[in-house]
Amino acid sequence: MSHRSRLPVLIAATLLLVTTAPATAAEIKVVNANALTIAMKELAADFTKATGHTVSFIGVSPGQVDQRVRAGEVYDIVINAAPSIDAYEKEGRLRAGTARPLARVGIGLAVREGVKLDLSTVDATRKAILDAKAITYSDSSTGGLSGINAAKVLANLGLTEAVKAKTKLSGGLANGQELIAKGEIDLGLFNVSEIPRAPGVVLAGPVPAAVQVYINYSAAVPATNTAPEPALALLKYFARPAARPVWDKAGLEVVGE
Repeated sequence: MSHRSRLPVLIAATLLLVTTAPATAAEIKVVNANALTIAMKELAADFTKATGHTVSFIGVSPGQVDQRVRAGEVYDIVINAAPSIDAYEKEGRLRAGTARPLARVGIGLAVREGVKLDLSTVDATRKAILDAKAITYSDSSTGGLSGINAAKVLANLGLTEAVKAKTKLSGGLANGQELIAKGEIDLGLFNVSEIPRAPGVVLAGPVPAAVQVYINYSAAVPATNTAPEPALALLKYFARPAARPVWDKAGLEVVGE
């Protein structure tokens, strides 16, 4: 075969390589409320295998997400409590049409391993909390929302005044649950998705629906993300019906599309 006759073949082969080569994999940087981190990391690992796009998470308290976003830090996706996402949208910080509900989480009771509580009814839950010698939940001044919702659950149970003297606010999830593990605290009220966070602690169960209080989380793509397709693909991946068991296992209820 002459040089001239081989030229079309070489051109065709080159075009074939170009058209079949995978697109450049993206690096997707996410800042998120920490309650969702465990579930999202598991789902993102499968997403990376399927697409080649890598994902990194910065899981912090909702208040710290607010601080980072408003400080101008650049991310490909931001996930926070729904009111914060709504505020970012009004402030022009998001790409239009990308905000969407993602998941929600309620309050559960953390106890020392081996302890069993009856949380089957509102009355049984009220009794379990009243019988505890000491309880804890997160100090909301740290920027988290679980402490606020724990206080609302106690109010829904009519226990705000009854437990005030025996309540020790904890500086963080690990801190409060470590006290439970040591036997210094009998039970704690935290996001279901954040129990356990210390060895020797287990989830006794969520509080009954009649007194439950949820944090609703939404996700969006910031306006600074000029190539949003991989980020949008990841959010769609999180919301697939096939992803629900991962969310359920992590104590979260997916509410996306």
